[in-house]
Amino acid sequence: MTVVELVNLVVTVVTLAIKAWALGDVAVRPSSAFDAVGKLPKLFWVIVLGLAVLTQVAVGLAIGWPASWLNILGLAGIVAALVYLFGIRPEVMRYGPRRRGGRSSDGPYGPW
Repeated sequence: MTVVELVNLVVTVVTLAIKAWALGDVAVRPSSAFDAVGKLPKLFWVIVLGLAVLTQVAVGLAIGWPASWLNILGLAGIVAALVYLFGIRPEVMRYGPRRRGGRSSDGPYGPW
């Protein structure tokens, strides 16, 4: 395995992980949060990110994993995942359910 193939394989794993993370994150967010922030609906992001993951896996199985991210659909998929993670997710997170346990500075009636 050459250095170029190794770098391509690493980039493939990283891009697929980013796309899968974005898809998993959008799946657990409530659809009402997308409406509350005035962004595209949750169904749109599920479809786009699902297609991004499926396309990369299909291309990886068809022509080989090291080059599966390096096509127009692979690049569009990583751009969509990054747009969701850095543009949409921070706004949608405000409307999601709170984490259990609260903060360490929370008292019985709220923060100190």
